[in-house]
Amino acid sequence: MVEVKRVICPHDCPDTCSMIAKVEDGKVISVGGDEEQPFTNGFLCTKTNHYLERLYSPERILHPLRRVGAKGSGEFEQISFDEAIETIAARFKNIVQEFGAEAILPFSYGGNMGKLAFASMDRRFFHYLGASLLDRTICATAATEGYLYTMGAKMGTDPEGLPHSRLIVAWGANLVSSNTHIMPFVNQARKNGARLVVIDPHKNKTAEQADIFLQPLPGTDGALALAVMHVLIKENLYDSDFVEKNTVGFAQLKEHVESFTPEWAAAQTGLTVDEIVDFARLYGTVKPSCIRLNYGLSRHTMVA
Repeated sequence: MVEVKRVICPHDCPDTCSMIAKVEDGKVISVGGDEEQPFTNGFLCTKTNHYLERLYSPERILHPLRRVGAKGSGEFEQISFDEAIETIAARFKNIVQEFGAEAILPFSYGGNMGKLAFASMDRRFFHYLGASLLDRTICATAATEGYLYTMGAKMGTDPEGLPHSRLIVAWGANLVSSNTHIMPFVNQARKNGARLVVIDPHKNKTAEQADIFLQPLPGTDGALALAVMHVLIKENLYDSDFVEKNTVGFAQLKEHVESFTPEWAAAQTGLTVDEIVDFARLYGTVKPSCIRLNYGLSRHTMVA
């Protein structure tokens, strides 16, 4: 008998899809997108469509393995969970006794999400142990701190509101490949007359669909942003009422970006002066607009 179960995709992804899994004799035989969940909209990404290949892969590690050869040799032996726990515990005790608990550095991230597997029990364990504190990732921390410093909170545009936008900017975000379920809303906005601008050093699948593609040199997104602000402020293309009521430090920002001209940014980014100015004016005059950022911008010291 085939059972139908509604489950949630465990991947670290903004789409947070609802999935329909069919189970027969205790084994998952198929997965698909939940048609009743509006954002999932009945389809899954390429990675999750092949989820069963990983779930039942003969290469999947099902038991603890202990390295018996040199690092990189790929030589391991299978041991029991009890032996693995005893080995790790003994190693931790020796490290704590010799060097102190902070010599242990936890490093993990969102391989699988959820309250138990992510940011829960492991935190409690290492806090109790007294291990070094780490934000647990080098993936997103720089971008997160910059966003919080600028916006004050982790908030953004509701993707289901995108059809109301007249201009959508995907900046460092390959939506087609890594935020698949936002694309129907982007496409609906474009049917309604919106334009799609993609800013990325790599001409990815989203860039291939863009109305305007800006391809700055890697690590120069910050220079482009400074020049765009320069144009917006110089030509008074910003919402002065919003700035006055909801921001601090605008006078300092205005002074700071004064020297970052489009000519300066063109030399940094490899874009033309006209490309930079035209984009700034487009963003400053078309309302409502939306910028979809992703972590690509923070992968370089010149931006982060």
